[in-house]
Amino acid sequence: MINNTFGRREFIKYGLISSLFFLSGCSTSQKKFSLRGLSKSFPSEFVNSLPTGWKFFPIKDIELKEFTYNSTLQEKTDLLVLNDGWISDLPINSLQDIKADNIRNNFSKQTISFLDGLGEDYKKKLLPLAVSPWVILFRNEDSLALKNKNSWEVIFSSSLINQIVFPKSPYLLISIAEQIDLVNDFSKFKSQAKSFDDRNALNWVVSGRANAAVLPLSSCVDSLIEDPRLSVLLPQEGSPLNWTVVASPSLSQMSFPTDWFNTLWGSIYLSRLINKGFLPPTNLSDLREKNINVRQKYQSIFLPEESVWNRCWSLPILSLERKKDLALNWNNS
Repeated sequence: MINNTFGRREFIKYGLISSLFFLSGCSTSQKKFSLRGLSKSFPSEFVNSLPTGWKFFPIKDIELKEFTYNSTLQEKTDLLVLNDGWISDLPINSLQDIKADNIRNNFSKQTISFLDGLGEDYKKKLLPLAVSPWVILFRNEDSLALKNKNSWEVIFSSSLINQIVFPKSPYLLISIAEQIDLVNDFSKFKSQAKSFDDRNALNWVVSGRANAAVLPLSSCVDSLIEDPRLSVLLPQEGSPLNWTVVASPSLSQMSFPTDWFNTLWGSIYLSRLINKGFLPPTNLSDLREKNINVRQKYQSIFLPEESVWNRCWSLPILSLERKKDLALNWNNS
């Protein structure tokens, strides 16, 4: 006769098995937070420092000129990392405030100025993660007859006629022109230009098809270190700043991972990031107390003097009308 009742031992055994299945189900159903962004726009440390429970999903194989972040925001995204040039494309009503007072309270004057330039709608919904100055990259600098070598005016040297790759942004170039009192006559830029090409600026110089390019320091550091033909200038008038920021879609249920920020700019990754051309959004003077190991040759570029850094500037968001005016001035010069 078969006994259909469970003994005490069998009951405990099956209870343990059920508990294991239950715990397994809980672990697999735990929320996994997602960070999305263009993988080539920031260093691997941004991903490597993510806390447990986060995963990076790269945005791949896209043409930037045809891409908006709106489509990505519709997906399951908790944080979106992007370059400041894309901020105006973000649907502000689809973002939530990023509450990280301990971080915001330590922002530098440059960071506060950048946020102020975004306006009230954006400044609470974006958190600057890192910043890199725009610089001038040269190939075989010693063979070029350059004038005003510590200034933005160096780009108007006769040896650079039709030999510089500029960014496609008239706004950025006009801001540089204003720093050297070149107003309403931008034909000098156009006569020097080999191309206006943000994405391929580095390749133009490395391949020898151009003698110089204006680009963010972070985008050319690897080549600068590896290729002795290359050199770089951070002009004494200061430079536009290229910001990396994060935004959080309003549907996300997560709180901003302040431990990620603290780890990213902590002792493990700090020197690596600075040697890749990035600086934290906190005070530059604090970094000088940490004896960061930077190549002596590029000390003044990777860790700029306070006087030069204070002359750097961020580009505020423009109204549609102001964009039209700048485009008209640029096209008519």
